[in-house]
Amino acid sequence: MIHNISYRLMVYGTEDEEKVLEALRNIIPGAAPEREMAEGYHGNPITVLRGRVDRRRALREFMEKFIEVFRGRMDELEGRFDENGNLFIRLDKQEALEGIWKPVRHGDAIHLKIKVEAYPAKRDVAAENIRKLLE
Repeated sequence: MIHNISYRLMVYGTEDEEKVLEALRNIIPGAAPEREMAEGYHGNPITVLRGRVDRRRALREFMEKFIEVFRGRMDELEGRFDENGNLFIRLDKQEALEGIWKPVRHGDAIHLKIKVEAYPAKRDVAAENIRKLLE
């Protein structure tokens, strides 16, 4: 039902990178992000973790949990599709460390871009495909 998942999250100087990685892997098993060093507004170090997953097994595991979490909650996802059929979700890092998928709107989160299978690749088609899964 999905082609791939791109993810991005930040590790601030006050956070334990191993715990942040654990939180990410609780959402996307086997995630192996690339690291990029950045600097915050006040000169504090920030590590940006990003990557993409397209392995069938990881996608299947992700979708099983996605369906469990979002079943009956399509209204929360409706405005999160772009014109190309990508679904954008942010999940709380702290909750993810405990294995809990909690959608949030703030930026200090695990950012997911889910490429939904849709032919043609359009918002309405992708949203309908996800809606069918969550019924």
